[in-house]
Amino acid sequence: MQRVYLREFLSIALLFPFLCLGSCSPKQTIQLNLPSELSVEEYPLKNAPDLEPLTFLPMQGTQEEILAKHQQERGKSLPDSSFFDDAQSGMSVQLRNEKLVALESFTDTVTSQGTFQKVSVQVSRAGEIIFSIPAGDSSPIKPLRGLWAYSNHWALEIAQVTQIISSQNEISLDSFGQIVVDGEILNERNGYEEAFGFQLMNGKPFYFFKQDGQIGISYDNQEVSLGYAQVPHYECCSAGVLNPKSANNMVAFFGQRGGNWYYVEIGVFK
Repeated sequence: MQRVYLREFLSIALLFPFLCLGSCSPKQTIQLNLPSELSVEEYPLKNAPDLEPLTFLPMQGTQEEILAKHQQERGKSLPDSSFFDDAQSGMSVQLRNEKLVALESFTDTVTSQGTFQKVSVQVSRAGEIIFSIPAGDSSPIKPLRGLWAYSNHWALEIAQVTQIISSQNEISLDSFGQIVVDGEILNERNGYEEAFGFQLMNGKPFYFFKQDGQIGISYDNQEVSLGYAQVPHYECCSAGVLNPKSANNMVAFFGQRGGNWYYVEIGVFK
């Protein structure tokens, strides 16, 4: 769970420096029990990244050198789910010969602090609702994060948001991610504190999860803990630049472990 203010390892088995010549940027390549095609490249930073504009200072090398390495892969955009109404509150995908639709639904709720909108998300097939889940309070954080179809499965990601108003009338948002596959909530099945950042990487399911206070990844249904205390996500406003950036075969993100910040790229780098 993370809080956004609207005021604007499996353990690591071996960690070693990547040796290169000239102006090449040193990195740390984490050796994990991952499928052979997946790489995790971690760059220690001197401090937290700056937001406007987004900049980070590596312990060795430069931001430009690091970003140049997989620049071509980062430019390969993921295919978008279909948005189909003016409010952009719905998505659709094709699963086999069937069209699945995910829609946000809003209900007014009256409290002592005013009237608020509660959100839920439904997935339907041929006009029949096959799954429904509450998504908390309406907020700048979009609850419907994505709908996907792959192999014979469908997946849904939801950001559940709780709006908190302090005694000083300051608004903050608590949010956490949930991932659903074929109608089963992975948070409940796998004991996740949170699951977020779903995408199809090289055609296989990938997402982040938090368990026992540490963040790891799942790729092709294989879980690996990376030991991060946090990976910024669902951030809004200027902090949104810290959210993971997904591409067809990779994801780039910032993580914090032991008080230290890292820039990380995970992908199937061919």
